[in-house]
Amino acid sequence: MTITNGYAALADLKAELGIFDTTDDDALELAIEAASRQCDDYTGRRFWQDGSVVARTYVPDDPYCLVVDDISTTTGLVVKIDDDDSGSYETTLTVNTDVVVWPPNAAAEYPVRPYTELHIVRSRSSYVWPTNVDAPSVQVTAKFGWPAVPEQVAKACMVQAMQLFKSKDAVFGAIAMGDGTSLRMKASLNPQAESLLAAYRKPSVG
Repeated sequence: MTITNGYAALADLKAELGIFDTTDDDALELAIEAASRQCDDYTGRRFWQDGSVVARTYVPDDPYCLVVDDISTTTGLVVKIDDDDSGSYETTLTVNTDVVVWPPNAAAEYPVRPYTELHIVRSRSSYVWPTNVDAPSVQVTAKFGWPAVPEQVAKACMVQAMQLFKSKDAVFGAIAMGDGTSLRMKASLNPQAESLLAAYRKPSVG
């Protein structure tokens, strides 16, 4: 199989496990992909970037600040509003005039972070986010996700992928050790992976 939007490389996982043949490549790739999606589920966000722009819609609850899903870049960003509740996004706002991305220094941080809000520029724009409507009133077209996978996320994926791969050797949920003891396997996210991902958790937005 081929890894899709994985946060670890097959070669790195094999090196970590001391595997030098290709016998288990399919199982290892599956573990990486499953671990990557567990990282997404735990944090409530994803760290891969859309290959092309995608349109999403939102219901604002504030006339000047709109919380959005992670936007990886301003390239290709288009923001439209349905200002008459007609179901059609007929008004296009001008980025950096009517609306700005937030936080403003996200691209300069380490690791590089996404934009998570869109702010109406009160001094330059006559628009507001339409609130108190019956349907999503804002359409955002952008590349969603993160600009790059943070190192902590990559490491968490590696830790979780190792646990998932080794679980095939677990008998009744435990792996027999050479000294006669056993290691109990957890069904949930590995505690070390949880610790690495904790700073990246985010509530979902509507």
